[in-house]
Amino acid sequence: MKVNVNRSTEIGFAAILICILAVAACAMSPWDQERADAHVNIGAAYLGSARYNDALKELLEAEKLSPRDPSVHYYLGITYYRKGLSDNAVDEFKKALALKPGYSEVQNYLGVIYLEKGQWDGAIQYFKDALSNPLYETPDKALFNIGMAYQGKKDFDKALKYLEEAKNKRPNTVPIALIDLHMGLICYDQGDFKKATTYFKSSIKTDPNLLQSRYGLGLSYLKLNDPEKAKTEFKAIVEAAPDTELGKEAKKSLDSLVSGRR
Repeated sequence: MKVNVNRSTEIGFAAILICILAVAACAMSPWDQERADAHVNIGAAYLGSARYNDALKELLEAEKLSPRDPSVHYYLGITYYRKGLSDNAVDEFKKALALKPGYSEVQNYLGVIYLEKGQWDGAIQYFKDALSNPLYETPDKALFNIGMAYQGKKDFDKALKYLEEAKNKRPNTVPIALIDLHMGLICYDQGDFKKATTYFKSSIKTDPNLLQSRYGLGLSYLKLNDPEKAKTEFKAIVEAAPDTELGKEAKKSLDSLVSGRR
């Protein structure tokens, strides 16, 4: 068969030209990247000020300029999450993860969303994926969240194990008082009221304003047949936050004790 060399050469050059144009279209100029980064920085600042609509506008502009930047999708995910749009947040986080596998901060956020939906096993897997990255800067968050997931599953022994790991991990980005609170709640659910009081007291010592710990301590004292100590804790809550739901619950408990009803 006779081949038209000139025609073949033309086709070859055309194909090469198409490839070059395609690459050029996908390539981003340093100027576009700089503008995208500026939009991300402004969007992140708006996020920090809880101005979520303003943040979203900036980040959508950044996406137009840099659609393959995983940090753009990460911040978009956070913005949608803060706006209560969890499905949109999941979409953005998954885009970020596809562009940057092993993005631990994204994996932790996905785990949090699954946790809030009660999808315990899916949440645990995302948190463990985050922990598998040795460069993850806040592993105590993932450990704490795994503990929360196991608490939700009623697997209390594993929950306590992971919460203890979170408590001992450095740096501490999850408040120790909050970890102790949840460890106390788990012990309370297990019926170990004496141990629960130990965790609640530790939580209060670290953060006296965490009134949930005082409420848990008061309930534990009731279970241990020590109504006077329970009164002290319920009274402290009522004095500190009388108009809150917790304050109203503490008032009911206090009134019942004062009137002799339990």
